Amino acid sequence: MMLKRFYSSGLILLLVFLASSLSVPARASFPEFTELVEKVQPSVVSIQVDVVRWGRTAGRSGGSGFIVDDEGYILTNHHVIDNGSKVTVKLFNGREFEAEVVGSDANTDVALLKIEPGKQKLNPLKLGTSEVLKVGEWVLAFGAPFNLEQTVTAGIVSAKGRGEVGSQYVPFIQTDVAINRGNSGGPLINLEGEVVGINSMIFNPMVSSGLSFSIPIDLVNNVRQQLLESGVVNRGYLGVQFGPVDQDKADAFGLKEVGGSLVTRIYPDSAAEKAKLQEGDVVVAVDGKPVRKAQDLPYYIGQKMPGDKAQLKIVRNGKERDVEAVLTDGAGRIVSVDNGSNQLGIRVQALRDDLQEAYGVRHGVVVSEVMDKSPAAEAGIQNGDIIQKLHRTPIRSMDDYQAALADLPERGKVAVLVVRPGRGSDFLVIQL
Repeated sequence: MMLKRFYSSGLILLLVFLASSLSVPARASFPEFTELVEKVQPSVVSIQVDVVRWGRTAGRSGGSGFIVDDEGYILTNHHVIDNGSKVTVKLFNGREFEAEVVGSDANTDVALLKIEPGKQKLNPLKLGTSEVLKVGEWVLAFGAPFNLEQTVTAGIVSAKGRGEVGSQYVPFIQTDVAINRGNSGGPLINLEGEVVGINSMIFNPMVSSGLSFSIPIDLVNNVRQQLLESGVVNRGYLGVQFGPVDQDKADAFGLKEVGGSLVTRIYPDSAAEKAKLQEGDVVVAVDGKPVRKAQDLPYYIGQKMPGDKAQLKIVRNGKERDVEAVLTDGAGRIVSVDNGSNQLGIRVQALRDDLQEAYGVRHGVVVSEVMDKSPAAEAGIQNGDIIQKLHRTPIRSMDDYQAALADLPERGKVAVLVVRPGRGSDFLVIQL
C-alpha cells in the first residue's frame, strides 16, 4: 500500500514537472506586449464625424487615428472623414479638439488632419518602414472598434502586396489581427513600436474571418507629403487596361515564367500610346523593379508624378525590350472604388478573374458596400451585386463605370442592370 502511494506520488510529481518544463518554451515564444501598449496608446486618437450625405445630416460616424508630430498632425483613413461636416478628435486623456482636414486621398484611403493642441503635450508615434516587414512578424492594431476606445489586438503579418483586394494603388498588408468597424484609421504597430501601416478594412464586415488589411506606411508617407504640400495627390498615368498572367498566358505570350501585367487595352492619346505600347505586351518591370503581379503595375506608376519617365521592360512576341513612357496627369481618369460613388451611395470594385468564374459572368463591377439609406439602398441594391449597365452605359470595366457616373443626372430616375449570383439579372431603378 505504501509502495503504491509512493509510485503514485512520484508519477504525479513527474507529470507536473514535465508539464511545467514543456510549457516554458511555449510561454517564452510569445512576446510581451504590455510595455509596448503603454508606449503607443497615448498617441492613438478616436475620431467622431458629423456626416452629411445627399445634402442631409446623416448622423455621426467614428473611427481612429494617430498623432504623427508635435504640431498636431494626425493620420487616418479617407473613408473615416468622408462626407464629414465636422471632425472631432479625442485624445488619450479625454480632451477633444475640432480637426481641420488638411487633405484626403480616396484612391489610397489616406487622410491628414490637423488640430491646434495649444499647451497640450502630444505624443507622436515613430513611423517605421513597411518595406522590411516580413510575413510571420508580430504586429498590433490600435483603435476604437464599435466606439470601444483604446482597444488593442495582436496577430501576425499573413501576406504583403495584396493589390487585388481594394484600390489598385495600394499593395495592402494582410494580417490576422482582429479589427472591426471603428478600427479604421488606427495604426498597425511592429514590436519596435513603429507604425508600419494604417488599418483600413476587413475582408467581410459580416463575418470574423481573420483577414484584415492595412495600408503600408511607405505609401502613406508619400501621400502625406503631397497632402502637406498641396492638399491633393497627383499621380502619373500610363493609360492602359491590364490583367493577370497565368500559366496558359505565359506560354502563349512566350514568357519564361508566370508573372507580369498583360496589356489588354491602350487608351487614345495616352502615355502608353505615345510610347508605342501594344495590346499583348507584358510589362515585367518598371524602373528596374519586377512586376510579379498585375497589380504591381498601377502601384509603381501611381508612385510617380505627371511628366516623370517610366522605364518599362516588356515582353513582346517572346522577346524582351525596353520602352520609355512619359507619364501624363491621371486626374479625373483614375480607377477608384470610391470616386463619385457617393451620388449613388455605393462602393464598387473590379470584377476579377476569380469572381468571374464564381459568378459566371464576364463583365461588370461588383458592389462592395451599400451605404445605409442611400439611393442605391432604397432601390434594393445589395453587396455582391454585379452592375452591368448604368444609365444606358454598358459597364465592362471600372473605366466604364467612372464614365457612367460622370454622365449621371443630378436628379431623376436611373436604371441599373444588376446580376445577382444565383438569382439572375434585373433592372433596378435608383431615384437620385
